[in-house]
Amino acid sequence: MRCAAPALGAGAALAAMLFASRLPITLDFILPRRAGWALFSLAHEALSRPGRRAAFTGVIVLLLLGSLARFVWLLAAAVRGRRWSGREFLARGLHLALVLLLARWSFVIWFEVSQKVWFPYGSMNALEPVANLLVCSAILFCAMTASLASLSPGPAPLRAAAAWTAANALAAFAAVSLYGAWSPVAASAETRRLFVVLTETEGRPDQTAYDLPVAAERDVEKSGVRRLGSLRALYERRAKLMDPAGLRSALMLGVKYQDDLSRALLLDHLSVAPPSPGALGALGALADEAAHRIGPMGASRIAVAYARLGDAAQAAVWARRGAEGPRGIPAGLLDLTGGGALGPGRLSGRIEGLKPLRIALYRKTDPAAPYLLDAAALVASTEPDSRGRFAFDGLQAGRYYLAFAFEPPGRELRVRGHRGDLTLAARKTALALPPLSIQ
Repeated sequence: MRCAAPALGAGAALAAMLFASRLPITLDFILPRRAGWALFSLAHEALSRPGRRAAFTGVIVLLLLGSLARFVWLLAAAVRGRRWSGREFLARGLHLALVLLLARWSFVIWFEVSQKVWFPYGSMNALEPVANLLVCSAILFCAMTASLASLSPGPAPLRAAAAWTAANALAAFAAVSLYGAWSPVAASAETRRLFVVLTETEGRPDQTAYDLPVAAERDVEKSGVRRLGSLRALYERRAKLMDPAGLRSALMLGVKYQDDLSRALLLDHLSVAPPSPGALGALGALADEAAHRIGPMGASRIAVAYARLGDAAQAAVWARRGAEGPRGIPAGLLDLTGGGALGPGRLSGRIEGLKPLRIALYRKTDPAAPYLLDAAALVASTEPDSRGRFAFDGLQAGRYYLAFAFEPPGRELRVRGHRGDLTLAARKTALALPPLSIQ
């Protein structure tokens, strides 16, 4: 048990380092509601100040150095006055190398599963630092004890090393079989699409083309350690397919699995989406305080989203919530006007020549923003009818642009007849576009 103190000290230092590195960037957004909030709140408050952060770092460094010094002292005591033959020296060296390899693999197995399955970043689970303390201390205790035993006067204790090796092999097998850890990613079928985006450059109509792959859909429910990657690939796929309803469903799935990106993307998307029961339902699920702890930044963004969807009452409620506390955002700084669908809020047009597979409408929230196939800016999409006609209804006031998806034609496409960005306002609630010729 001589190694208990240095192993526990080093394990505590590692657990504290991991805990600090995995704190959310801010507690003012939308976070999962879990027990242990006081721990995260206190840690975030302490580590957000330079002086306290430096003190925390100093304590961690001292704890690590003290644990290392104690272990080195134990090693020095174990080898003091010892003499080995060349064969003994080689045997002890190989045993120490095996100990280092086993320690490395123990940490790799633990972090692969714990950080990608049990405690994903942003989950704010108070069990994570406790589990890291116990497991890291146990691994270091095994490593230190085995290292000292390898320097003992008797033969190198291969039995303990064999038991540790078997435990690592069993843990690795469980990680691979249950969670797919380290298994090669199966090549997924993909198709290619040519996207033509209608842009505006210095007030003149222009266009940009992207030839992009669209990956096949993955099974997120069974993704194991790749769940986060599968979720984000799903958002990308639905965005490239120009599928707003599917995109909302994918983002809601990401909210379920506590992906920080999904909450931010969903709020942005709902702020530009046409008002509908589905959009309001998705926003209501995101604003569910039984499932989420919502800080002033999150409350203010929810207020803006409610205003855009035409629910002025809920927008006012959440604006007041966002203004509370020392880090609150005054409601006067939020743009809560001009929300809801225009009457009729309609954009319509007709395609001549090559018909696209899909026509998408994107919101340009800032005149200086780039023209992207952006999931957060995707408003609506449709297919042209047999005569090439298309229309979008129930839109808000704002600036928009169009994009078309095609099977890659192997040659450049040119869209003629468009006049730049499209704008709807209270005085111009409908816009009929001139025929767009695609050649």
